[in-house]
Amino acid sequence: MSRIVLVRRGTATLLLAVLPAISCSQGSESGTHDPDAAGTRNDSASAQLPPSSDTIWQIEPEPALVLGQFEEQMEQQFYQIRGAVRLSTGVVVVLDGASRELRAFSSDGAHLWTAGGPGDGPGELRFPEHLERLPGDILQVQAGVARIRYGADGSVVAHEQLAVADLLEFGQYYAWECPLPSFVGDHVLACSGSGLDAMQFPREAGPWRGEAELALLPWGLDSIAALGTFLVEEAWALRPEQPLGIPEGIAVTGGSGLGLALPPMSRKGFFAMGGWPRKLAVADSWGDFVHAFDLAADGALPGVTIPIRNVRRPPTTDELAAAWEAASDRGMSRNSPAYLREHLPAPDSIPNVDDLLVDDEGMVWVGSYRADPSAPRLYHVYDAEGRFMARVAIPADLDVLEIGAGHVLGTTRDELDVERVVLLELTRGG
Repeated sequence: MSRIVLVRRGTATLLLAVLPAISCSQGSESGTHDPDAAGTRNDSASAQLPPSSDTIWQIEPEPALVLGQFEEQMEQQFYQIRGAVRLSTGVVVVLDGASRELRAFSSDGAHLWTAGGPGDGPGELRFPEHLERLPGDILQVQAGVARIRYGADGSVVAHEQLAVADLLEFGQYYAWECPLPSFVGDHVLACSGSGLDAMQFPREAGPWRGEAELALLPWGLDSIAALGTFLVEEAWALRPEQPLGIPEGIAVTGGSGLGLALPPMSRKGFFAMGGWPRKLAVADSWGDFVHAFDLAADGALPGVTIPIRNVRRPPTTDELAAAWEAASDRGMSRNSPAYLREHLPAPDSIPNVDDLLVDDEGMVWVGSYRADPSAPRLYHVYDAEGRFMARVAIPADLDVLEIGAGHVLGTTRDELDVERVVLLELTRGG
């Protein structure tokens, strides 16, 4: 058993709230995970129905809205899109990273307003990273350690800086460089762990596990609730096949000379947030469960533990070949495919989870593994109680940013790698 430890700064009071152990490292060296230890395990008959009886949800193939197709309009030129949301009025707001602007468009694609822009003044954005929609159609942008809020008309509501020094009083926590957005409504989701600390980089060749400890704090940083330690990624520390060329006269001291390479179908963690109050879903790609936290107004509450319907199986010959090709493409450039095959372990099964989403209704979408990146990805959808609801296929080229009650909002790229924002209609039900 682990605990949520609520520590108040400036007082001697420690409030301990029991939270069962929740980890994304099932089957790891630390021991076997108890599926009943984190919230409610759902083993109902509805979660075990055969695929032939599944409800199918449909995503229309033709977009109801495309932004970015009229390149002669400056407002529709996007680069490094950091987020997009749809307001209750049907207005779509896009956070463009390159221009550091928020741009709003009507349901028929007409430009309505632009806010933000580079700078440090009120409402200006230095390094925008994330956009979310709060109740009342308030827009919240995370830009480094700044939290900027705008109204539905683009007016500045608030521009605040996180008190980083106060955060560090709780330990070596970060409010950036985390595996998911750090500013969540009125909360701060901070992180710490081996995946963030260069001092913990492997010194010897072999397996390496990057983990992150997540903790939830109010914006005022007067308390902290530890959620647990979760897998970020497993990799393999390798000495490069071709030594790094060092110019004559330059001496290199320290360091192990190792680099990290990802084995085929490498084990990794998935994190997703959505709904209101916010729900955080966490999964291990090799695990059998998705763990959900309800990020309520007074802290993090144990949610449900959702048994994944996918069944791990050995990869087919084609799947294994595609996985090795992908590993070679993303591996260290100084290592040949043959060298990687010689030094990296081969997978004994396909991943159980290959993507994770949480929609505006608080439902969790678990993406299945696909060997062919040009094929649609199949998702199993579970409701807020962990009950299986439906299967749905998302187009291969869509990078999902938001799923509403009747729409899916995301980005695609054309043949010239130009970004587009597209809105597709979603039909729930049988």
